[in-house]
Formats: sequence, C-alpha cells, structure tokens
Amino acid sequence: MKAKKRRHRLTPYLYIAPSFLVYLIFILIPLACAIIFSFTNYKMQNLRFVGLNNYLRLFRDDVFQKALLNTLVYSFFVVAINLVLGLVVAAVIAEGWFRFGKFCRTIFYIPYIISAIAASMIWLYMYDSTDGVINHVLNALGFMGKDWLLDEHLAMPCLIFMGIWQGMGYCLVVYFSALQGIPRYLYEAAEIDGASKIKQFFKISVPMLSSTTFFLLVMTMIASFQVFAQIITMTGGGPLNTTTTIAHQVYINAFQKNYMGYATSQAVVLFLIVLVITLVFFRYGNKEGDAELD
Repeated sequence: MKAKKRRHRLTPYLYIAPSFLVYLIFILIPLACAIIFSFTNYKMQNLRFVGLNNYLRLFRDDVFQKALLNTLVYSFFVVAINLVLGLVVAAVIAEGWFRFGKFCRTIFYIPYIISAIAASMIWLYMYDSTDGVINHVLNALGFMGKDWLLDEHLAMPCLIFMGIWQGMGYCLVVYFSALQGIPRYLYEAAEIDGASKIKQFFKISVPMLSSTTFFLLVMTMIASFQVFAQIITMTGGGPLNTTTTIAHQVYINAFQKNYMGYATSQAVVLFLIVLVITLVFFRYGNKEGDAELD
C-alpha cells in the first residue's frame, strides 16, 4: 500500500516533467548562463571574471542610456495608444456601427500576424524619401516630402506609428471578445435609466474590462520592450542613436563588437526592468479582478 501511495503521489509530477524539462533547458539554463556571463569579459574565446564592471560600465555608456530612454518612450506610446484605440474600435464594432464588422476586425488584425521583418520592409518602402508612397502622396497634394527615417526628430515617431499599426489589431480582437462576455442586461438597464452610449461605455464597458486591460497591458508592454526587428531593418538605430533600443544594443555589442559579457549584462538589465514592471502591475494593477459597477 505504501508503494502504491508513493506511485500515486509521483504520477502528477511525471505528467508535468516534459514541460518542466523544456522550460529548464530553454529558459532557466540560458537565463542562468546569461547572468553568469554578465559578470565576465566573455568574447567567444576567453572567459575572465570581472565582477560588476559590466554593470558599472552601463552607467557611463551614453549610448545605452539613450537606448534605455528610447525603449521607455517607444513602449509608453505604443502600449497606451494601442490599448485606447483597440478598446474604442472594438466598442464601435460591437455596437454594430460598422456594417461589415467581421471584415473590419480581419483588416485590423492582419498586420499583427504579419512577421516583423515583412512589416518593416513594407514601411521601409512607405517611408522612403525618394520613391516612398507617403512622399508621393504629399507631393501630389502640394506638400514637401520628408526624410522620414533619416530625420532625428521623425524617425522614432515613424517607428511608433508602425508599432501602433501592427499591434492595435491584437488589442481590438481581445477587447471585442471580452465585450461579448458582458451581460447585455446591464446595458438594457442603463438604457432604461436614460444613460447615453458614451456613459454606458465609461460606466459599464470600461470597468467590466479591467482584467482584460490588465492582461493586454502586461503582454503589450513585454512585447514593446523587446522591439528589435523594426530597428535593425528600418533605421539601424540611427540617426544619431535616436531609435536604438536595449535589444538593439544587445545585438550590436554581442554580434558586431563581440563584447558578449557586456551584451549579456544589458540583456539582464532589460530582463530586470521588464520583471519589475510586470511585478508592479501584478501587485497594484489588478487587485480585485473585474471592477464592480457603481
């Protein structure tokens, strides 16, 4: 009986063992190696422990500080605008104000499923200063074209606009699905009380979608902090490092300058920033799940 009970206790662990092994091999072990390498001067050949030198170097690296600021700016605008636009458009479609609601959802969602490289190539052509579609339209309207990706004041807004174009559809679809789960009698009762559509949106839809908003906030924030393909394809971090990000700097230092140890320290810092922000969101952003209605 004791042997039978022991086997019974081990059975659940055997079921989760394959998933745990995959997580161990592809997540935990690489993460541990990255942390170890961040305390060395690893350059693919020699390996020497240097303590906190790599992390101290980050505070003196103007390029990394610029990359950190660019990452925060990009993430803030992309996440905030995607959440707002996704919610508003989802609510409009859910109300049936668009005759072809399913078609609209599909159109908005398509950019999200396009690979980042393919989307970057599309917008690289759109932003081209000589043969770009945007400049052709501006010229046809009598305006001067711009060097969109070569202007230090325009390059980051261009990338942010592309990030919104590509990510808004995901927020829209998730919000639309969540809206379908809100009981219709709440809207009917509010309509009987004389509440307008705008008031119903802010008093019913927004509070009832708090958990969905929290989920999208975390997921889109994590994705925006890892932006890389758009940078390497469209701007290369320029002009004057105005579009470089932490992920881009990790690539530059690791595979172009061969400073593996320093690059892993930057990757660890990026991981810690995302971890801290995520923990703060979990601690203060969703204390009671879906909000109760007044």
